[in-house]
Amino acid sequence: MDKEEILMEEKFEIDRLEILDCSKLEFYKDSGNFISLKYNGEDYFNVRLTRLVPFFSKTTYISVAYDNKENEFVELGVIKDMKELSEEQYKMIDEYLEYKYYMPEITKIYSIKDNNRGFIFVDIDTTSGRKTICIRDWYSNFRMLTEHLLYAVDVDGNKYCCNDIDTLDKKSLAILEIFV
Repeated sequence: MDKEEILMEEKFEIDRLEILDCSKLEFYKDSGNFISLKYNGEDYFNVRLTRLVPFFSKTTYISVAYDNKENEFVELGVIKDMKELSEEQYKMIDEYLEYKYYMPEITKIYSIKDNNRGFIFVDIDTTSGRKTICIRDWYSNFRMLTEHLLYAVDVDGNKYCCNDIDTLDKKSLAILEIFV
């Protein structure tokens, strides 16, 4: 095999999506209360679960990864649909993902103030209560992901969304119009 063939083989190895057999997955909480996994006779401790399409698919295409002995990030594969898990397994994974991807929904916008130093302060009502959030680089961190989906990330990394801006009142929309 020449160098070019080896490089092509490696490229396709990286591009392959490994779908996990849900009947062989056995998630459990270890002594540190981290989610670990038994799969094909192997134990994987402190696995990381990631929604590959977080805004549009909460229970499908869930990446399962861990750190190997060399502290390298390794993806075991992908759960195509959590519905294939047992009820107990589904509940454990769903609770983990809901916590990881907790994102209060914006229900009203009272004001947006630009301090002309790269930050905006947004006074909002959310499903978690009223708060003022500080957003750095508003062009990247306060934006529309689709025609109706508003996504915001504050300076602390907290995420907020409004799944449909058309549900906001007229004053909120008028305030929002300047920044998105």
